[in-house]
Amino acid sequence: MPLDDTDWTGIAVQDLPDGAAAHSGNRHTAHRARLTRFEYAILTAMGVLLLGAIAFASEDIFPDAGMITRIAYGNAVADRNLTALVILAESHRLSFTVAGDHYEVDSPNRPLTQEEQQALLGYAEWKGLPRYSADGPLAVDP
Repeated sequence: MPLDDTDWTGIAVQDLPDGAAAHSGNRHTAHRARLTRFEYAILTAMGVLLLGAIAFASEDIFPDAGMITRIAYGNAVADRNLTALVILAESHRLSFTVAGDHYEVDSPNRPLTQEEQQALLGYAEWKGLPRYSADGPLAVDP
């Protein structure tokens, strides 16, 4: 006996005809639940464009250390470049002219650790920048 005092004894259960359960409901709704190949292609293209926009934005935010650099050259190169860019952002830029030739030199404003020196020299080599040691043949005595 059910809890709500409903009497189900006089009700007969009828079977549905064959195929009626498969077609119950709205056919259009059941069909739209699946994506077509064209819709998959559109969604894939939109995803690729979104990832490309994010990758280019990361290169604008972190030059030479964004997603494109990480994919093309690896995390070690991107981390080295990021360390060097931080050092260069905090450095002093010295500008001078000798015999009509204008020079600009970036000089860190603090002593660098061995890892920071290697990162800075590796970044200079990667960018093709000229580099001169402070005590080499081109050094200038203060």
